[in-house]
Amino acid sequence: MNGKVKWIIIAIITIIIIAIAVSITINELQFHYKIEEIKEYNYFVLIENGKYGVIDKEGNNIIEPNYMAVQIPNPSKPIFVCISSYNQETKNYETTVYNEKREKIFEKYQNIQAIPIDTNIETNPYEKSVLTYKENGKYGLITLDEKVVTKPIYEEVTSINYKEGTFLVKQDEKLGVINMKGKVIIPNEYETIKSDNYYNEATKNKTTGFIVSKKMQEGYRYGYIDYRGHVILKPEYTEIERVNQISNEDKLYFIAFKNGQAGLLENKKVILNYEYEDIQYYSMNDIWIIQRNGKQGAIRRKDGATILNTEYDSVLFGGIYLNAVKEDESFVFDLNGNQVRTNIKSMVQTENPNYYIAVDENDIYTIKDANGNTLVDNDYTYIEYLPGNYFIAAKDGKNGIIDITGKEVVEPKYTSIFRFNDTNLLQAEITNSKTIELYNMKMQKVASMENATIKQYEKTITNPNKYILLASEKDFAYYDENGNQILAKDIFRNNSLFAKNVNGKWGFIDNEENLKVPADYDMVTDFNYYGFAGIKKDGKWGVINKEGTIVQEPIYELNWLQPSFLGKYYCINSWNGDTKYSSDEVTQTN
Repeated sequence: MNGKVKWIIIAIITIIIIAIAVSITINELQFHYKIEEIKEYNYFVLIENGKYGVIDKEGNNIIEPNYMAVQIPNPSKPIFVCISSYNQETKNYETTVYNEKREKIFEKYQNIQAIPIDTNIETNPYEKSVLTYKENGKYGLITLDEKVVTKPIYEEVTSINYKEGTFLVKQDEKLGVINMKGKVIIPNEYETIKSDNYYNEATKNKTTGFIVSKKMQEGYRYGYIDYRGHVILKPEYTEIERVNQISNEDKLYFIAFKNGQAGLLENKKVILNYEYEDIQYYSMNDIWIIQRNGKQGAIRRKDGATILNTEYDSVLFGGIYLNAVKEDESFVFDLNGNQVRTNIKSMVQTENPNYYIAVDENDIYTIKDANGNTLVDNDYTYIEYLPGNYFIAAKDGKNGIIDITGKEVVEPKYTSIFRFNDTNLLQAEITNSKTIELYNMKMQKVASMENATIKQYEKTITNPNKYILLASEKDFAYYDENGNQILAKDIFRNNSLFAKNVNGKWGFIDNEENLKVPADYDMVTDFNYYGFAGIKKDGKWGVINKEGTIVQEPIYELNWLQPSFLGKYYCINSWNGDTKYSSDEVTQTN
């Protein structure tokens, strides 16, 4: 072989390698897509007298409420799918799409519709990046700027809940999965496809996979396909469940059934044979509870060691103990399977490694140290650890707070005490008087209000700061997550007017605390992100704008304590998180 031929061969091989690499890269890029972000809420659904329209963030009427329904797929963009009627012949809803100028758009396409979705991340009820269109009885995908993603080749296109940007498509009565770029993830070969519901904070729903089924001669058989479309398990199982509590995307665990018997798989590898009636995973102790011939036992996940043989009528976890029952006799074992002589059926380590909460066979709670020595014992019916050296303790139907010596630091008089969401606050309630009291983590009372409700507001587009609102029909106040009371001007920094109580009546002051709107109202709200506040008089709500001008005299009988407004319209929060507004003069409820 001469040198020239050699270099030609090398060049050809190099070109082939580059072509393969480019092909792989292009294919890989098709799996990556960016979900459209809502950067601004500019448009909202309006409902009046049972008909739907659109208003903008200033309360201006954009689309008259003349429609059966209105879909706003992305509230930051002026795209409004207006549904007018249902055609019995075509079995379709008649839809027209408008922009903010009330001009028709998407006129070249038939039956444009937003795609409903349920997510666990945000409340927008539709896919934000694509719509469906219809042609000759088939559906395709199209972007919000009218770029066709797929041809109209599908009998159905629906979202996959909790996995935005991915779609279930039906073709020739078989189901498959595509993404918002039109990339086929799963070909149309299956009878059923559902999400495995896997989720973690780092990847969100990106790596959520799919449980699929095919109809065989002997019945439906299930398999598993990962988010890239790789077949991990062929459809040969009568039932499959992914163990989502184990957050390891390289090692997927499945409880799978064959011929009525459960086995355990790590990816494709069988680690427990198909010889069990049931397998359950307990993440706290990283242990499998197995059942065979009606008897239960336990296996440790990390090394596969048998802790308890399958000879017990039941096996339950109790923190550092396993409670087993055999022929009406109870046994307590440690996590290595050694029998423990104790009347304690549960001992759970708290966030402080020195403290354990123990429950005896009579369901009485005590606090113990790491050596099992009792630190607090007072016949409590419930104990829950709090940061530091404090515990919620219940006795005789009342809840209070004790320290590690057993001393009562908060009087046991409350119907309930619990940590308020992810804050450093405790919410204590007295049901009879509908009183809410707040304590900080030093066990100091920082707030008390009768007939009150409490709500935490996270930092969002329309909420520039995180805060907690405690409100009643006569008063309201703001707090940070540590229980410090904060002023409205420190939360709503772009506002120029702020609610002020003057001798039991409410008005509005400026930053220098000059009264700019007379205190003539029974209750008000602070101004929202859009520059509107509620004003209440004689039991009815109205609206004022950021200039202090009344937009709507009080006419609305609203049953919630702090309503929100856009122009003359009040906010309605529907069950699926889709926010609508109305001006119907009727009593409204949440």
